[in-house]
Amino acid sequence: MFSTILYLSIMWLCGWFMLWNIRTLSSRGPHEPRSVSVIIPARNEEANLKNLLPTLSNQSMKLHEVIVVNDDSEDRTEEVAREFGVTVVKPERLPIGWLGKPWACWNGAKHATGSLLLFLDADLEIEQDGIERLCGEWERNRGLISVQPFHQMKSASEKFSSLFNIIVMAAMQCFTIFRKKPAGAFGPCLMIDRVTYTEIGGHEGIKHQVLEHMEMGRVAMNQDMNVTCFSGYKAVYFRMYSEGLTALFFGWCKSFALGSAKTPLMPLVLTVAWITGGISLAIQLPFLLVQEFNEVMMWGIFYLLYAIQIKALMKKVGTNSILSALSHPAHFLFFSVVYIWSFILSVIKKEVKWKGREISVSEKGDA
Repeated sequence: MFSTILYLSIMWLCGWFMLWNIRTLSSRGPHEPRSVSVIIPARNEEANLKNLLPTLSNQSMKLHEVIVVNDDSEDRTEEVAREFGVTVVKPERLPIGWLGKPWACWNGAKHATGSLLLFLDADLEIEQDGIERLCGEWERNRGLISVQPFHQMKSASEKFSSLFNIIVMAAMQCFTIFRKKPAGAFGPCLMIDRVTYTEIGGHEGIKHQVLEHMEMGRVAMNQDMNVTCFSGYKAVYFRMYSEGLTALFFGWCKSFALGSAKTPLMPLVLTVAWITGGISLAIQLPFLLVQEFNEVMMWGIFYLLYAIQIKALMKKVGTNSILSALSHPAHFLFFSVVYIWSFILSVIKKEVKWKGREISVSEKGDA
């Protein structure tokens, strides 16, 4: 029994080590006014733009401009953007060697005239002082500021994203107990000044990268630019996969198929250890009915410890109810299935499909 207690204790502690200190955006704004160009790459984002654009028109600081880049949409993305009075850019046909999102961001940046470029995914919502706080962090840190949005999960199926959100934050490695430099940058919300953007080659230099945000962060750090990562807690939000469990399954399969190979060794080891402990608990639960009282107590205590830990870790990551935290064995098993399928996509099939496009998982990306 001692060896089991030691094993589960180590696995559980790895959860605290991988997300030791999650930074959030300070409430302090910039000392000097900044001209911010908001750039939104949008492919079939009609519904999401109706949520994002009103939050941008209600900011505590005046925005220089808002640019929606229509990435060959098949819905009313362009019409909705024009209804809100923002600038719409329609790039030329996707060139060979480019992926869709980098091409959209690059074209948006070429049309922008502000001193700060803020790239936002269309499925975000920004608090009234959110962009002002982003500008304050840029003023203090310079370089590149990236934010992983706080995930608003409303339905029971959406809460199956809890573990995935924790792992995404851990994979950046800058929130671990070791406080290392970021592994890259988060993609949904990224602010950078025009000078730095030009110096690192912008999106043109990473045009073939599937995880363009991760690579942009790496390129910036390789050129001695500062990269700072934050949680979007109480500032930047998104809601993903509200369509149901099927959309959630294939969405996370896509993300993990594309991102698993980019995770640095240290956060990978911590994450694998933590997940292994959680899966062990999930597998063991059915056998507790035939075990002795001491064994049941031991496994029960760690079951509760994992639930408490998940609830605590999720505080700055996404909404998570006590009931969802207590059902973590189902979440760990679901994660296992997603990870196995994402492994098949990335190693065997070597491509995933997203928003009507085939995306290669190879190093060169998809043309």
